Amino acid sequence: MTFEKKVEQTLRRECGFREGAKVVVACSGGADSTALLFYLCRNRETLGIKKLGVYHLNHLLRGSESNADQEFVKKNSSNLKLPFHLERADAGRYAGENGLSLEMAGRKLRYKGLGKLLESGDYDLAALGHTASDNAEWLLISLIRGRAEPLLWGIPARRACFIRPLIRCTRDEVLTYLKSSGLSWREDASNESVSFVRNFIRHRVIPILKEINPSIETTLSRTLELGDLAKESLDKEASLALEYIMRFSDQPSSSAPSSPSLPSPPAVVSAQGSGSLKKNLELDTSKLSQYNIATQIRVLRRFAPWLGLHDLMKILLSGSIRGTREIARGRGQRLVRSYGRLRLLPLEDASEWDAYTIEDLNKEVHLSRFGWRLKAEKGEKREVQYNFDSVAFDANEVKPPLTLRPWREGDKIIPFGHNKEIKIKKVFTEKKVPRDLRKGWPLLCMGESVLWIVGLMRSAVAPVTGGTKEIIIMTLLRGENG
Repeated sequence: MTFEKKVEQTLRRECGFREGAKVVVACSGGADSTALLFYLCRNRETLGIKKLGVYHLNHLLRGSESNADQEFVKKNSSNLKLPFHLERADAGRYAGENGLSLEMAGRKLRYKGLGKLLESGDYDLAALGHTASDNAEWLLISLIRGRAEPLLWGIPARRACFIRPLIRCTRDEVLTYLKSSGLSWREDASNESVSFVRNFIRHRVIPILKEINPSIETTLSRTLELGDLAKESLDKEASLALEYIMRFSDQPSSSAPSSPSLPSPPAVVSAQGSGSLKKNLELDTSKLSQYNIATQIRVLRRFAPWLGLHDLMKILLSGSIRGTREIARGRGQRLVRSYGRLRLLPLEDASEWDAYTIEDLNKEVHLSRFGWRLKAEKGEKREVQYNFDSVAFDANEVKPPLTLRPWREGDKIIPFGHNKEIKIKKVFTEKKVPRDLRKGWPLLCMGESVLWIVGLMRSAVAPVTGGTKEIIIMTLLRGENG
């Protein structure tokens, strides 16, 4: 099959191309994008392209060479009588400010610029010059680095409004097309440096593999094509699985393997310390294990996209872990396994919050950091339905002001019905409170005495007895609206 026939077939079958489309070509001046530009221009009428334009991003990385690339693309656009859209951006500075590699910075800037053109309505599609050779290189890089999900799919022929008509053509086919057409292109000297992994694979590894299989790039690309066919159904299964398995940490879960007396834990304070509710995400590991390994991996990758292959193996092999253990860290987050749950939490210690002083026992206290309200009522002794979220004290024994503060290491409590002090840390362990939530857990105190581990345990202080005349009822209301 000829180069032109292969590109047309990819456009119509895989790129979802339709007559009347308005296409902008991302052209760097290199071989791939130049071939794509000339192909689309020459076959504009046959394909039914309504409007064709050219976009060029000058990364400002190679001084006069970058400017020469810009002029080359501009001249081609002029000769072809196509609108030319130029953008100049300092990719080096952008990379430094955002902690990116130069390659990733350039990619983000390019997609951002193309996105603006698409949003303007001037164009429907943005055409990129990725080839089957890029796909093969991507697969090898993924194998070498240990990509954290099944290596079944590669660079897609289409994603949203971005199409890749050359994705089934090798770089050799592109060069043959350019040479047979008498077309020139720009060479980036940095592409020859084997100090970059991609270039090393391109110039050292691929040539060796071609000695075994001259069509290795096509073979690897076809391997990925087969995976592309399965990707849609796998994505759908993973999405449904994630919906079933994932929940917010402040939502009750009847299937959670924790103690029946343990309430849904408070959400951790936002990392910015703004006081707004931060709902941390959880995965139920017992539900996760019901799926095959491939689906489990895809669910985990959606849950925490930064997970590496080693991290995933630790998670999949950590079923026997008891208590709480941190599994992995990345992108300002940490993944913690705790009592049958995988919890995604901020790296920052977000458990610190200022203590509340309760002077008036007839007013509500809003714990906005947890999405809770604490309601206090003082009145005559009466029948009260007690549970872990509602406790009563002898009003004559409770002397305001009371203090609501976070738990501290070493805090102790005398449990109701007992006369011996125990460490609150032991209560947390028995109630299976995840370690990351313990520091921020609220305690209701009177002086140095802990009256109530909110939502978990009442102390023996100020019990309601036969001689009690007035009581104070403290009720925890989960959610700002109760």
